[in-house]
Amino acid sequence: MMRKLRYFFGGRLFPCALLFVLSVLGICAIALWLPRALAPVALAERIFSLVAALIIVCSREQPEFKLPKVVLIVFLPWTGAILALCWRRKSPLKTKFSAHAETDVGIRGRMQSISEHLCDLKPCLARTVEYFPVGREMYERMLPDISNAKKMIWLEYYIVAHGAFFHALSPLLERKAKEGLDVRILYDDFGCAFTLPKHFEREQAKLGVKAYALRRIRFPSRAANRRNHRKIAVIDGEIAYTGGINLADEYIGETIRFGHWKDTAVRVTGAPAAEFAKLIAEEMKDCKVPEITENEGEIPCAVIADRAADSMHRAGLSALCSLVSAAEDYVYLNTPYLAPDAGLIAALSSAAIAGKDVRIMIPHIPDKKMTFEITRSYARELIDSGVQIREYTAGFLHAKSVVADGKHCFVSTYNLDFRSLYLQAECGLYAEDENLAESLKRDFLSAWEAGTPVKNASPFEHGLSALLRLFAPLI
Repeated sequence: MMRKLRYFFGGRLFPCALLFVLSVLGICAIALWLPRALAPVALAERIFSLVAALIIVCSREQPEFKLPKVVLIVFLPWTGAILALCWRRKSPLKTKFSAHAETDVGIRGRMQSISEHLCDLKPCLARTVEYFPVGREMYERMLPDISNAKKMIWLEYYIVAHGAFFHALSPLLERKAKEGLDVRILYDDFGCAFTLPKHFEREQAKLGVKAYALRRIRFPSRAANRRNHRKIAVIDGEIAYTGGINLADEYIGETIRFGHWKDTAVRVTGAPAAEFAKLIAEEMKDCKVPEITENEGEIPCAVIADRAADSMHRAGLSALCSLVSAAEDYVYLNTPYLAPDAGLIAALSSAAIAGKDVRIMIPHIPDKKMTFEITRSYARELIDSGVQIREYTAGFLHAKSVVADGKHCFVSTYNLDFRSLYLQAECGLYAEDENLAESLKRDFLSAWEAGTPVKNASPFEHGLSALLRLFAPLI
């Protein structure tokens, strides 16, 4: 705890947070004082709030994003209007992708189309895809791969933390850097505000490792709310890892937080590794993406990814809706946070009403109280539509995976909430493979059997969740 506080107060997040709080308090004070001091200011306040509300209402944002901003404007005319305008999203980028594409291409064709047209990545074939039902298994597989690397090691993670995981990894990275390999660590500046010191980049440079803080914390900044939430490791352009597991001890069971930490990841070899390398290369200008023969494998794959930017269609949301809507028999989903938009709610509900076996696992032990109440609120709504939902009782469920119809698999960094689906940089791997699907299904059903139903809400919880859901897109 002391280390986290030291990193926080010594890093970039503390001065930005302090400036933000002081700015909000200053605006509130002025907003409360001026109307009493000068009548015309009250009129200006109403005109300014009206203009801000019209700008928000006429924007091309989803209704779920507009509503909490309009409420802020009504409740805090000056402060709310300024915050709403600061949080306003840019006009979405146009794409050549149609949200109403033909459905007869099947799930694989749909996923590959999303990868090609929304992500600018190539549909490809993998030689192997290996599933890890817990972080420890990925850790034990990943370290030997890094130790045996011959060309390059690129790591991009939302959280990197000092601890047993990183202390086992760091000597390998130092040794490989001294051997002349291209070794890089990319990490999100906000995600590591409590886990890494301010001088981490200089520390790694002394070891020969190139470290980069992505989306640096600045105030004021319209981009401050958009984080890089990806978890990717690429080794020699031949091996890649992705999933929900960060480079921190709780993900591999070295530190116990909220009970057993349930997470998932995949290891893929072949052409998909080069596609993941392209995602990392976008964040840097001084590297070359390794080339690989595309048709060496037999497992159809598609790398799905979103940048932290506005677009007409988000790849992750399109992929999830496609998996749910096109599933013929069943679709099982793991997510730590459940706050889907109206389109995904409709897809899940329609699939359940049509008689498909739709199940979702969520945590039972929360890591964040507010998001947990929001998750349970949306879970109850979906249960009323026929979706089956249980809570993972052994601890905190951080897994982000989908399996459908015994062959379609999607292991990713996407949570089923507004932040992942609309704001953050995310990624994942779709694969059509019966053996992989069997592993995901078996793991899901094992947790499902030990799960517990979502409890009914008390009157207080109903009121609290109604308030929190109003601001769910901003949390």
